[in-house]
Amino acid sequence: MIFPSIGRTGIWAGALLSCLCVTTAAAQRVADHVAINDPYIRAVPPVVKTTAAFMQIQNGTDSERFVVDAATPVAAAVELHMHVHDDGVMRMRRIPHIHLPPQRTTSLEPGGLHIMLFNLQRNLQPGDQIPLTLEFDDGSTKTVTAVVRDVQGMMKP
Repeated sequence: MIFPSIGRTGIWAGALLSCLCVTTAAAQRVADHVAINDPYIRAVPPVVKTTAAFMQIQNGTDSERFVVDAATPVAAAVELHMHVHDDGVMRMRRIPHIHLPPQRTTSLEPGGLHIMLFNLQRNLQPGDQIPLTLEFDDGSTKTVTAVVRDVQGMMKP
């Protein structure tokens, strides 16, 4: 035995403590404390290869957190975006993350924060259910099912 003074009981206690620490760390994953409500993707005509996803993200933690990436099998590229007013013109800007304030809900909506889907791999029809995975700042992920919706005329000023 390497540490004879510890004995078998001490080794088992250490192993149990290690397991408890790993379990506690896993329980603190951001994805486990974030609720995603009403996820949907804007329906677009078949010739259009770009669309956007929207949802409500509720951060149930007492710390600010961030969505840092997103992915879906229906798009070759996915980016986090926001709209900004630039000399009276609404423009989209790629952003590095979406801020999730503690104990608050962040809205991803037309004309504001959203997730862009580029180079769609297939046509999306209203009613289609599309998997969308969000990655958080701690590396944890959450996959939701976003329903494709026709949302014409819902752009906020």
